Amino acid sequence: MAYMVGLDMGTTYTRIWTQEGGIVLRCPSAAAIDSETHKLVALGAKAREMLGKTPQDILAYRPIREGLVSEFEVAARMVRAMFQNKQITSTFNRPVVLMATPYRINQVQQLAAENTVFEGGAKAVAQVPAIFAAAAGAGLRVSSPRGSMILNMGGGISEVAVISSGGIIAAHSIKVAGERLDSAIINYLRQRRNLIVGGPTAEELRVTIGTCDNSLDRGSMKIYGRNARTGLASTQEVFSSEICEAITPTLGAVMKSVSTVLEDVPPEVASDIYDYGLMLSGGCARMPGLADAIHKATGLRVTIARNPRDCVINGLGRLIKHPELWGTALEYRLK
Repeated sequence: MAYMVGLDMGTTYTRIWTQEGGIVLRCPSAAAIDSETHKLVALGAKAREMLGKTPQDILAYRPIREGLVSEFEVAARMVRAMFQNKQITSTFNRPVVLMATPYRINQVQQLAAENTVFEGGAKAVAQVPAIFAAAAGAGLRVSSPRGSMILNMGGGISEVAVISSGGIIAAHSIKVAGERLDSAIINYLRQRRNLIVGGPTAEELRVTIGTCDNSLDRGSMKIYGRNARTGLASTQEVFSSEICEAITPTLGAVMKSVSTVLEDVPPEVASDIYDYGLMLSGGCARMPGLADAIHKATGLRVTIARNPRDCVINGLGRLIKHPELWGTALEYRLK
């Protein structure tokens, strides 16, 4: 029997699932390369800490952007190193990989994703939409004729889908997720506070004191940056209400995508969704006030998945064990 592996190459994190160990890896999607020797210098958390801080002879990358491979060679090296670190690949052992990709990506993007995994050491690769895997991992009855709705909001992309009978009835993808929220915070602080901060600081603000409801007070946080006028170092205290004000306009696009999908489904399926509500998954799912904000905007009951960050990779594991959950046969492409 072939050695089966699930792979979720996310914008922020890459996760790997194996038949023996379940989720064996949760690693930041980052790698650092020596520009002269082209050797891998750092991987994962260490490489992410090097972003924007490397000397000229070392290049730090985030090779996955908005759920897609943006730096093919670096992504392939990253996957190969992860597989080797977990002893998934060897000279005589190459796994069969089921990977998650964004919904409705074009053929060129599909080939880029597949070839990345082939270069990483895979023998065969199949792809399923990440949003379907998230639904399976969240425990939704994806093979049932009853309609189920899920919103997966990750680091680089948010996807909404209505699923029934092992397939996707309607879906919508938008490039609004954790990174776009961080950009909104950066722009807000520059405009309102004349304070320039980087992505890591914005992400820390979003995670530590961020909220989608202005009535939820999560306190304040002292941050360090550069004054936009003087260019000198600056220390300021930022409040959770400011983070809410910064990200609310951006979150409006996510609410609109939910409404767009609801408009595209048959009345019978829409009735199921209004009865059973929407499942929320992804890295942003636990942001305080997000579920209530979606409920107010759409009228749907919103439930947060038990392990929202791991829904996609858990769903891949479930599909490997029960391939019949995917309505059609999984198509594995050999190298």
